[in-house]
Amino acid sequence: MTEPEQSKEQGELKTDGAASPSTTPHKNRALTAAIPLLFLALAYVALFSRYRLFGPRDQRIVLTQEQSQRLTDRSKSLMDEGRYSDALAPTLTLSQAYPDNHIYLGHLADIYDHLGRYGDEAHAWEQFMNRAPVPVEACPKIGQAYWKQGDKFEAQAVAAYQRCLALDPSNTDSIFYLAHALEMSNQWPQAADYYQKGLAISPDYTDLALGLARCWVRLDKLDDAQKLALQVLSKHPDSSGAFLVLGMVDLHQENYAGAKKQLTHGVELSDSDPDFHFLLARVAEDTNDTAEELRQYNRLVELRPDDAQIRSRRDALAAQTASK
Repeated sequence: MTEPEQSKEQGELKTDGAASPSTTPHKNRALTAAIPLLFLALAYVALFSRYRLFGPRDQRIVLTQEQSQRLTDRSKSLMDEGRYSDALAPTLTLSQAYPDNHIYLGHLADIYDHLGRYGDEAHAWEQFMNRAPVPVEACPKIGQAYWKQGDKFEAQAVAAYQRCLALDPSNTDSIFYLAHALEMSNQWPQAADYYQKGLAISPDYTDLALGLARCWVRLDKLDDAQKLALQVLSKHPDSSGAFLVLGMVDLHQENYAGAKKQLTHGVELSDSDPDFHFLLARVAEDTNDTAEELRQYNRLVELRPDDAQIRSRRDALAAQTASK
């Protein structure tokens, strides 16, 4: 095919099924005129839409003094009334308008806590610690916010308590929370060390003493644990925690009658403490008392209705009892 013939065929292909040659220039001019308008629309979306295409999505909110005061008053009023869901919007607006204001961050964290949004609460406390002149005011709540998110966040909780303690190394409350987190994550030697450090500063701190006693049970220092629990009882005869330790010691020694006696006394003082019911269920299981074990798990379901493992064990016991 010669070059002129190629050009002719290509020309026929270009016009096949298209507009007539007389309308094509008008279309080209219309398209040329529309292009700048399309770019302007895109720029508007990019700059002003809440779904920004470029740059951060969070817009800095600008409030007048009057608007700020009105939102502050509304936030406080709603929080005082316990209407935390309603208080979220005005508090969030204030925090976005004044991102460096630690007071609003603290209020926001408190609201998230009451709403059960513990991940958001932890994030708010992190921001609080980075901005507050006295960051230790976030303690121990920052650690608790991580802890309430479950086992996967144990390491973050421990790290948060360590940061709190670093801010004030002699603060016995911070020592207790760190030691307790370590104990609950089965790091008993480390927990015992911190409990002892706290007691060296504050010998009469009962929760530190009982925490150390519990760790000693786990570490097979049963005589030391029992002695410490009895010392607490000599000063505080109604200490449910001391009876818990004594029950743990007896159970560890397979003294089931003694364990049941101590734990029953303790549960009379603190029926809402799940630890007593777990251990009493353990005593019942080891002594083949299925009815008593079921009774304890029924109470545990009441105390922890969202715990699937507890509910599963209770249901299995109920089925076992019904089949007899």
